[in-house]
Amino acid sequence: MNRPPQHRRLDPGVERRRRLNTLLVTVPGLLNELLKPLLGAGRFPFMVRVLALAPAYHRRFARATDDAQLRAVKRTFLLVGVLHHQLVRRLGEPVALATTREFLYRLACSVQRKAYFPPAGQEPTWEHFHLEHEAQMEEGFISTNENGGVFHTDSSVTLQIVRCRFHECFRDMGEAAITEAFCRSDETVFNEYSPRMRFHRGAERPDTIARGAARCSFIYERVLPPPGVATRGDPHHPDCKQ
Repeated sequence: MNRPPQHRRLDPGVERRRRLNTLLVTVPGLLNELLKPLLGAGRFPFMVRVLALAPAYHRRFARATDDAQLRAVKRTFLLVGVLHHQLVRRLGEPVALATTREFLYRLACSVQRKAYFPPAGQEPTWEHFHLEHEAQMEEGFISTNENGGVFHTDSSVTLQIVRCRFHECFRDMGEAAITEAFCRSDETVFNEYSPRMRFHRGAERPDTIARGAARCSFIYERVLPPPGVATRGDPHHPDCKQ
């Protein structure tokens, strides 16, 4: 049974404010936290160099076969690619990869929490999450990835990503393994959202494109509360109409 939720359009003003907050607050804070132990005071001229080199790397990362959406993804993550390359030159590949993935993991977690979690004081419902998630898939920050359809039942939502342009982006930037940070952020944030929702990727391994699979599996399952905890007025109670 496929029961899609009501379509929701994103608010451009809200999305713009979130992006600005991410660029002006979250990104500098994360870079400072991660680079300070590695570079000390040298982190400041290092980041100036990363910014200065961005135009040259933009040309280096581009491919003649890039479609419009892949070009957009490469613009979004350009500085991440430059960061990784410059860390390789300065500290070597193992430290560079670990640092870049940790930065992207924490950044993705922050972006996802802002996008999917309801305002403080509101219940994190199943319906709210999937409305927000599917709005982002349609026109938001994950709209560049392609899926094979979203399938709804009363107790689950499933989908598969069949093309991950994030992975293609970092492949062309020289280190596809960076993309795995997004797989981990999904698994962290989706399972933080509510004790009444469980996210997993199924039994098959590998389970995402970044980990070597042909597709990325997304499986969301409703988790009912223990008997006696929910009342019949609770929308999650099995006797309530969804």
